[in-house]
Amino acid sequence: MKGFGEKHNNPKKKKSNSDEQAIKDQIISRAFKQHSQGNIQEAKKYYENFINKGFLDHRVFSNYGMILLNLGELKKAEIFTLKAIEINPNFAMAHSNLGKIFQSLGELKKAEIYTRKAIEINPNFAMAYSNLGKIFQSRGELQKAEIFTRKAIEIDPNFAMAYFNLGNIRKDLGKRKDSLDSYLRVIEINPQYVYTFSAITDLLRYSDPSQFDKNHLKKILNLCLNKNDLSHKDLFPAFNFLYKNDLITNLEKSGGTFSKIDLITNHKSIMNALEKIIFCDPELEKVLKSFRRDICNRVSKKGIDINEYELAFIIGLGKQCFINEYVYSVSKEENINLQNIIEKCRKGEINEINIAILSCYFPLYKLINDLPLLQSFHSPSKTCTQLLQLQVEEPLKENELSKEIKKLGTFRDDITQKVKSQYEENPYPRWRFIRFFRDYKISIKDAINNEISPNRISINVNNKQPKVLIAGCGTGKQILQALKYQNSLITAIDLSLSSLAYAKRKLDELGINNVELIQMDILEIGLLGKSFDIIECGGVLHHMDNPSRGLELLLGVLKKNGFLKLGLYSELARKEIVTARNYIREMKLKPTESNIRFFREKIFSGEINNLNNLKISEDFFSLSQCRDLCFHAKEHRFTINQLIKILNDNELTFLGFFLPQQLKNLYLKSFPKDKKQTKLENWAEFETKYPLTFSAMYQFWVCKN
Repeated sequence: MKGFGEKHNNPKKKKSNSDEQAIKDQIISRAFKQHSQGNIQEAKKYYENFINKGFLDHRVFSNYGMILLNLGELKKAEIFTLKAIEINPNFAMAHSNLGKIFQSLGELKKAEIYTRKAIEINPNFAMAYSNLGKIFQSRGELQKAEIFTRKAIEIDPNFAMAYFNLGNIRKDLGKRKDSLDSYLRVIEINPQYVYTFSAITDLLRYSDPSQFDKNHLKKILNLCLNKNDLSHKDLFPAFNFLYKNDLITNLEKSGGTFSKIDLITNHKSIMNALEKIIFCDPELEKVLKSFRRDICNRVSKKGIDINEYELAFIIGLGKQCFINEYVYSVSKEENINLQNIIEKCRKGEINEINIAILSCYFPLYKLINDLPLLQSFHSPSKTCTQLLQLQVEEPLKENELSKEIKKLGTFRDDITQKVKSQYEENPYPRWRFIRFFRDYKISIKDAINNEISPNRISINVNNKQPKVLIAGCGTGKQILQALKYQNSLITAIDLSLSSLAYAKRKLDELGINNVELIQMDILEIGLLGKSFDIIECGGVLHHMDNPSRGLELLLGVLKKNGFLKLGLYSELARKEIVTARNYIREMKLKPTESNIRFFREKIFSGEINNLNNLKISEDFFSLSQCRDLCFHAKEHRFTINQLIKILNDNELTFLGFFLPQQLKNLYLKSFPKDKKQTKLENWAEFETKYPLTFSAMYQFWVCKN
């Protein structure tokens, strides 16, 4: 590529200055138009054409530098942005952009210098003040970060991105109410700013809901529940705080007349929550079970007239039971009543109410052999049609898709076969909605740095199309997160065909067709015949018979200087789980659905002591998660000292834990000298003091030396 005004030999007649200026203006106009419309690749072509012709314009070089930054080509971005400054030393935007580039490179001092230069040139440059705030946030100087970000807002009161940054800074400062207020302001200014709702769900997940204004909380909860690109489970604490008592009261008072059901069905937040959030609360579970039992009994014995409100609620309950995988216990009386309802259906009484009741106890697709008419049943009710799609069409689609999944190798190891059997029966985790930013692309370097912060890596993955392996992809959530890696080629493997088929259906729904899905065992990973720049393996090795062998084989297909993200159980964090597993072993409970329900009832009744924390664990409130939590076929746990040995034995460099920011802030207060937060000996001491730090596993990045 020619650039920076290089001369071109041209035998043709030299163009006049006016002709040349017209060409320049035309290219710039088209480039700016495409850029402003978000057509980045087209804009990139015009910018490159402009530069190749030897033309000079500080705006072009600066804009092109930003495109290169977003593509992860940081050094090239630096070169072109410096050229913009050379052309016009007083172009504040280029100085600000160069500050962003140096921030991405981890050179925060240079980032500050160039950003301050932009402000010196233009004292009313709101974006530069906002960027300066982000630089100080990266340094952990949160008070300064807040001051500069507020200055950006003072200059431009409608600067949505600055409000978003302010929300993040306030969250890190522990000002959670103020943080939510900032995010709400972003929504008011720009409801389409995609990252806001994701940030809100993160905030609500780790916050005490009582500290927020109730009206604000209701408003944001309703907005979030109406979106289908979020992880709605994070919203349960807020939902429970706002509506638990109302829901319980109305259900308990409904009795045989359903007198209060219409109050619930007219409440959009509650009805949306039934479909999207697993209700992780023993009291809510108890009242929903009681309602289900009551309606099943009355419909079975004499049948009753059901109005649209009552039917809507029963269908909502059926969706709730489907997403929690029918984890609620079932009495002998209910089983008898259910057989009566099924018999009525066999005799031709397949109607909306019977279908709705059955959907509260079984996934409807499992009844098709008994009730083949279910597959062709049509309802004028939109909610009933949605129920049939969820419980019949989608599972049958997965069955068809399973035939398309590529298979490699065999499953000879005894533990492997047991684990495979578990996830064939209970694909894990089952999910309906998830945060997924289709257009969010980031370099692997920046993606890792975001997770290991405050540490940073300086090595770029040089491959233009880095190869990524998801080793144990389950039902596909990890795949969607990995799609952020820019220009990556993703291979995803798993033992379970059911899980892979689930993942395939969700990927198809989202229009994603560039992921290779393969059913295979990590023990035969060599059959892939290729190596990878990035491997993610979360929650897999600790379920193998020999985790060390699994790690050895993964490292065998990881390129030199490649990066590996691991997830392993913590011994300290799982003490209560170990106790639960011991009870299960003593009671000789096999991992059947009925036994899982039986065990849960023992916990809720208080018959088993020392396991009260299970009652508040979200994993305890769905069948596959409870099985994974307490009934897994194989489980290893580790200490940080063991991690140190594993890393040393395999010549791996520890890069950092992936943890919520508030835990990293707490660690820094305990060990202020370890600014990169990479000294594992310190983390061992920290975990001893805070044993639930790694309740979600040790999740960390390492580099292959």
